[in-house]
Amino acid sequence: MKELEKIKELDASCYEFIRNHDMAALEIGRYELENGSYVLIQSYTSKLRNVAKYESHEKYYDIQYVIAGKEIISMIPVEQLKITQEYNPEKDITFYENSFDGIDHVLSDGDFLIIGPGEGHMPGVCVDAQSTIKKAVFKVPVRK
Repeated sequence: MKELEKIKELDASCYEFIRNHDMAALEIGRYELENGSYVLIQSYTSKLRNVAKYESHEKYYDIQYVIAGKEIISMIPVEQLKITQEYNPEKDITFYENSFDGIDHVLSDGDFLIIGPGEGHMPGVCVDAQSTIKKAVFKVPVRK
């Protein structure tokens, strides 16, 4: 639970949500939190690296929290990537070409990664073979 303190520092409502819910039992969908934050509970099959895409956001931090399964989230500065889809302000996302130059973070049950605005990341990549992942993606607005 000590590592979760990093989440609490960014947004207390995300921290409390994790502490007060059986994450594995949550239904797939969107849950509203405080101060404009929300969480998306997702279930999907991890992707092969060669079909995955990098993305970045401008208005939100991502807290990618793996509930069950194992995946790679690759990180790379956006300055090293080529845009394939310009920024969509409605969805707060820019997409980039795939690159094999990122730094891989392997996440499994209970692991999380905090991703800041403007940081290139490629989530949902399979580790050894494609598998089912259940994940919570917390979206925390940038506070100015």
